Amino acid sequence: MDSEMLTSSEVEEQIPSDAVVEEGQEGDEVQSSGGERTDGTTAHASEQPAIPLRDIGNQATWKLSTWKPGFGVHALLSESTDSYWQSDAPQPHHIDIHFAKRVEIAKIMMYLDYRRDESYTPSKIAVFAGSGYHDLHEVLSLGLEEPVGWIDISLAHAGKDGFLKAFLVRLSVLQNHQTGKDTHIRGIKILSPDRQANDIDDDGLPFNSIAFLAHSTIR
Repeated sequence: MDSEMLTSSEVEEQIPSDAVVEEGQEGDEVQSSGGERTDGTTAHASEQPAIPLRDIGNQATWKLSTWKPGFGVHALLSESTDSYWQSDAPQPHHIDIHFAKRVEIAKIMMYLDYRRDESYTPSKIAVFAGSGYHDLHEVLSLGLEEPVGWIDISLAHAGKDGFLKAFLVRLSVLQNHQTGKDTHIRGIKILSPDRQANDIDDDGLPFNSIAFLAHSTIR
């Protein structure tokens, strides 16, 4: 099938709005520093400040270039990595993530499993960004070699302060392993800096409510 779309309100059941993912979380097969990764990909040197990250995928409208029945957006955004998006057309395959306002993006995390998916597993991907379809431009391209687990795609190089700023992000699958045609992606997260979580005092209590600010002036 062609062009399945899911709005942000429909996505909320798939990804909790308060989900926070810390960098280097135990069990995640990620590496945010530069150099060759264990999955064969090359990471960009991270220049992002050390602040918590949260998944903002539930704020977006998601659109797939193609999909097989039962293997669309809901399967892609499921919390279970046993489900997956499966494309249904010649390459390239696209995932479009459209936000109503410009957002900051620190990294994209994508779950791939070569052991289960073999020729359906992407071997080359690219990330595009812009304010809309008219000005999409390539941010990076990445080679993958038999990846298994969460793939960490750092966007630290894409902005002056270490974050990509965009309304629209497109993830494109350009090639598969073993010259496969269709692709499987078992999960995806769009991670943004959680500035509210970082705005706390030394006791770990936030003092940014309207009630507090109303009484914060020295008289």
